[in-house]
Amino acid sequence: MPKRPYYVDVPLRWSDMDANRHVNNVQFLRLLEEARVLGMREWFGDLGHDKQPLLVARSEIDYLQQLPYRGPTITIAMWVSRIAAASFDLAYEVLSSREEDATVYARSEGTLVTFDMEMQRPSRISAETKADLEKYLGEPVPMKRRDRR
Repeated sequence: MPKRPYYVDVPLRWSDMDANRHVNNVQFLRLLEEARVLGMREWFGDLGHDKQPLLVARSEIDYLQQLPYRGPTITIAMWVSRIAAASFDLAYEVLSSREEDATVYARSEGTLVTFDMEMQRPSRISAETKADLEKYLGEPVPMKRRDRR
């Protein structure tokens, strides 16, 4: 994790809960999406037509503990774990709070691709975008599959 990960508190919705009275695993990706949208808005400002469109190319998640429905928010720590020519990875931890001893419910990593919508192909990350991403650069999130290698 970087020295200063970006933290965002994402609201939980009653509909996130399943019959087992915990947040459904599918809903975790929605929580990460909401954190990503809020983070990108803060990191890059207005995501208007002058910014590079981003597409999610990969998502991987390890569910570590059940997340019981609780209100009103869940904390997500987010940072950049890799920057390449046309893509970057975002690492996430779904946390009970921003405290050092917070419960970690899930860890995730996803790849985002800068994309030329007109040409329908990846495009190089601009120098401006790369500089913004480097502010949040840190280690990859420890994923279970990596521990087995």
